[in-house]
Amino acid sequence: MRKLNDQQAHWWLADIGDYLKVIANGMVMLQPIIALTVKMPLAANDQRILASLYNLVKFTSPAFIFGIVFTVIRQSDGRKNLKMPDYARDQWANNFWPTLIWTVIYLLVMPNLQQREHYHNIATFCWQVVSGNAAPHLWYSVMMLQFLIIMPVIKWTTNYVGHNRQRLIAVWLIVTGIYGCWLWFYDQYVFNGPQANHWYLLNRLFISFLIFGFYGGLAWNFHKEIQRWLYYGWWAVVMVYVGTYLWTRQQFFAFHDLTNLVDDTYYRPSMAIYALAVIALIYMICIVQKVYQMKRSLKTIHFLAFYAYRAFLANVFWDRILWGLFLYKIASRWLLPGIFATWVCTWLCSYLSVYLLHQLWLVLINKIRLTC
Repeated sequence: MRKLNDQQAHWWLADIGDYLKVIANGMVMLQPIIALTVKMPLAANDQRILASLYNLVKFTSPAFIFGIVFTVIRQSDGRKNLKMPDYARDQWANNFWPTLIWTVIYLLVMPNLQQREHYHNIATFCWQVVSGNAAPHLWYSVMMLQFLIIMPVIKWTTNYVGHNRQRLIAVWLIVTGIYGCWLWFYDQYVFNGPQANHWYLLNRLFISFLIFGFYGGLAWNFHKEIQRWLYYGWWAVVMVYVGTYLWTRQQFFAFHDLTNLVDDTYYRPSMAIYALAVIALIYMICIVQKVYQMKRSLKTIHFLAFYAYRAFLANVFWDRILWGLFLYKIASRWLLPGIFATWVCTWLCSYLSVYLLHQLWLVLINKIRLTC
């Protein structure tokens, strides 16, 4: 294979974060589709196939968080702090505003998708907005936006570590220790404990994904070393990936109802290692494409990454519509082809709709500016 050098590692617009966001977004769209399908009358073997597929794509939230932080820290490299006015304006336009709009759309157009309870007045409507209970996937938005709020802390940490390996080890131990204690607490008191119903909001607290945010920021500081190691040590990553996938799959099969996909939780050490292994695999895909200067792929990924989060917000809206129109009948007769067709159609409709809405918004903004 060609030797990796620094110029090749950073040549085109797409970075590791772009790849993580696009691939994670594509895979996360499978999860609600599988959740729809697994409730159908199915043979035990079909249930195991769907549970295995669900477990296979259960890395998306950590990968997306890692990717977002990696890109923000890369873009602010060389600066002591984030340029807060610009940063706040960009995050509002690209993340907070789309989240608010799509949350309101779900509450008004598809109120049956609400989780836990339904709104019945203004106060409960606002609670559904801020809690992430407006639709099954919006818990993630609540968690992800918290990382955007604490990004200055992550930026300070990466500046403090710099390229100092002793500081890297110290920060790694602290962050990983906090995360490990949190997983133990969550397992004892929430997931398998007495507070499962009362403390359910803890699953969308940023600390539940702490290592992926901080690891993503620190990965940029040491990206040259990571890229070289992954380029030549890919076989070790593949071995860890296969081993942890089988491990997490066995845990899910052994202890949980296969139709209750909520039990396939992120909050286990095995799932954390699995997610990190997948992140490393996606990292390698980006490295290879940079080494061979696959210009078209790199530009396409960068373009899709800009719309990835908005497409994520829209995906449940489209899969419910498509499922009700005709894809349920296909899945009832041909299970896996039906899932695949629903996934492809959902992906296309999600990206196309948010792209067209964004272009329309730009046209309106330009007309308003010209008028004023």
